[in-house]
Amino acid sequence: MKHIYMLFAVLTISSTALSQLSNGSIAPDFTATDINGVEYNLYDLLDGGNTVILDFYATWCGPCWSYKETGILEDLWNTFGPDGTGDLYVFSLESDDTTTDADLHGTGPATTGDWVTGTPFPMFDNMSNVFDDYQNSYYPTIYTVCPDPVDGGYALVESGQASFDGHVAAAFMDCSNSITGAAPLVSYNGETSSCGGDAWNASAAVTNLGSEDVTAMTFSTSLNGVAQSDITWEGVLSNGGNQTVDLGSYTEIGTFDYTLIAVNGADWNAEDAVSIVGSTEATSYVQVRIHTDNWPEETSWEILDSDGMYIDGIAEGSLDNQNDMEFTWDVALDLNECYVFTIYDAYGDGLNSSQWGASPDGTCDVVSMDGTTEVSIVVSYDGATDADFAELVAGMEVTQVTGITENDLTSSVNVFPNPFTDNTTLSFSAAEAGQASVVVYNLVGKKVIEMNLGNIAAGTQTFELDFASMEAGIYLVSLTAGNETSTLRVTNAQ
Repeated sequence: MKHIYMLFAVLTISSTALSQLSNGSIAPDFTATDINGVEYNLYDLLDGGNTVILDFYATWCGPCWSYKETGILEDLWNTFGPDGTGDLYVFSLESDDTTTDADLHGTGPATTGDWVTGTPFPMFDNMSNVFDDYQNSYYPTIYTVCPDPVDGGYALVESGQASFDGHVAAAFMDCSNSITGAAPLVSYNGETSSCGGDAWNASAAVTNLGSEDVTAMTFSTSLNGVAQSDITWEGVLSNGGNQTVDLGSYTEIGTFDYTLIAVNGADWNAEDAVSIVGSTEATSYVQVRIHTDNWPEETSWEILDSDGMYIDGIAEGSLDNQNDMEFTWDVALDLNECYVFTIYDAYGDGLNSSQWGASPDGTCDVVSMDGTTEVSIVVSYDGATDADFAELVAGMEVTQVTGITENDLTSSVNVFPNPFTDNTTLSFSAAEAGQASVVVYNLVGKKVIEMNLGNIAAGTQTFELDFASMEAGIYLVSLTAGNETSTLRVTNAQ
């Protein structure tokens, strides 16, 4: 089982290693050759004034993969690496020598995905000797080493799975190293779906983190491998400034690649890709059906409208301890509107438990309904046969109005008053006696209230919810009774 396997690996490492190097310790020097045959020496790069980030991981490590998928290290490399400002290096150090090249490329038995494709910085395999030299005890372990000489060496700090800003602080604000020249950070902020074959608009958000103004940028773009026209922007973007750059309008869906290739007339290389999904026709009443796998706490989902507004969903952790169970949510949608459904798996292995020796595998379906009659399938995923995912996205276009017949729990749940100030009342009708619980999340997925209601009787139940200590805003109340879960949006107006 994946979690037990990971714990076993950590315990094995801990039993053979000394205590991990503390912040301020001298980073051991090493020389290594990356998977492309290029040799690097850590201290040579530090002697040259570069900050170096060391990412120790294993191909089978789920949290390592989830952090890779954030793209934070790629953004750091693209912005501050040799093709950016030239102030920073990132080393990817696979440190479990029992894994193979196939695992590194995502095709072996001990891997969570393809680690090589899309990774722009140096990657090293079979680095357990360096892992041991650093006295590491778990994956991932991420250090930042500043180019500030200390006692004949260079000091490290464990920067960990930090945000982009957190790594920038560790790499520059906490070091004597500084960001040289213009330093644009680029991220996609355009549309990610096409509704009914309509055109969709691509754009990128740019923030200048450097000391000099950005006055000109050139982007190259391609759609499904076919080059599109270059995009040129001119203006004045000073330190800390933000700018949205229009990257064009398109009708074809698929993979959209964009690369910042020039800044202020100098070559640059900051590339990214996004998947643009089409839409499947749906009715105004859909059911989201999930049969949980062995780790249901990793599963969450949401439906957003074309403006990015939240319609319905559940937060990560909502299904905790509900493994091998069937859940159904009824969702009402508006005619002639487009929506995007996304299901997330925090570990990155989809609903495929069997690959870790656990059962069952999970399933997810989104079904267009007319009352109790199934009209069409919008999404169909089976963890036993379909690919792993960290997120699975599908577009929907509502083309037909149908009647809604909610599951028994959802149709009986009520929160009143709503909106409210500090306190409100939750009521629902349980079809039969059984365990029940309430979990409340804020809109960033943090659990703010957790109530175990115990073994309740069949019939109407009423409970008080206390929001007095919480900020004003929208919250998600997730009620589980028996094998049914219902989620409502509530507003604490204070």
